[in-house]
Amino acid sequence: MTALAPSYDFFLYYFTLVITPMMMLCGVFFPVAQLPSALQTVSAILPLSHAIDLARPLLSGIVPAHALLHLAVLVAYALAGYYLALVLFRRRLGR
Repeated sequence: MTALAPSYDFFLYYFTLVITPMMMLCGVFFPVAQLPSALQTVSAILPLSHAIDLARPLLSGIVPAHALLHLAVLVAYALAGYYLALVLFRRRLGR
């Protein structure tokens, strides 16, 4: 986000338009099973749902089901984000 932000106020848009809806869809406050099926599909794609599916069972002392799948998805998002940040930051430094 730093490579795209023209000012500090831009970070508020990121939290308002990305983080808050993701928290509402990914089961942070209520179960994903209560959402309509289309929103459940969207939720399954978002990285926060995989992090929650890993963290909740671990807090109870249980090994999560499909832990390697969730870790792989989180690593894939991290690598994609790292690559995107690298490209955008190099482009911004080149200006």
